[in-house]
Amino acid sequence: MAKILIVEDHKDIQALLQDVLAPTYEVVQAFDGIQALTQFHRVHPDLVILDLMLPNVTGESVLTTIRKTSQVPVLVLTAIQDKQKTVALLKQGANDYLTKPFDIDELLARVQVQLRQNKPTTAQEDDALQVGEILLDPKRHAVTVNHQPLTLPKKEYAILALMMRDPHQVFDKRQLYEQVWGEPFLNADNTLNVHISNLRTQINDLAQNPKYIISIWGIGVRLV
Repeated sequence: MAKILIVEDHKDIQALLQDVLAPTYEVVQAFDGIQALTQFHRVHPDLVILDLMLPNVTGESVLTTIRKTSQVPVLVLTAIQDKQKTVALLKQGANDYLTKPFDIDELLARVQVQLRQNKPTTAQEDDALQVGEILLDPKRHAVTVNHQPLTLPKKEYAILALMMRDPHQVFDKRQLYEQVWGEPFLNADNTLNVHISNLRTQINDLAQNPKYIISIWGIGVRLV
């Protein structure tokens, strides 16, 4: 089930969106800009519905922050009728927008379009994966770097496979741990750091162009 983050400070509009979306999607709510960014990094939504007029942090600032690390589709809700401002909003990174008041059927249609267009085309579980000099073959459970075999422990192999299936994604530590270990991320920061450090070192030792795994301060790690 796709996850939708609704960022809207008007309680009536929040309730309306919750009512129409919850039967089909997993809905997460945020009522201001700070809460929006917290929820975004916590739940990793498949779509963000974003109001512009928010307390604390504006919708434009939320959009800018999201675009620093993610290309998740963002559908903006706005009362702005100025075409130049809406064009600027799209250039800033919004995927689509609706002006208030909006039609529910049109909203649902635009949500479906964004989710369909942005459905990740990740590799199948048994497809070979390649990022630069790194080649991972799930059928043989084998990894090579610069044509040299790399033997990895089970968890480090799983971390690498997860990252290689979506090489443009920034993975935060909670997301990595919960997907690889299959349990809640509770005081597991050091455990995960050790595995990532070992994985990075082993890849860099074999690669002609090292630094495949980079850390993004305060957010997580990604492949480059």
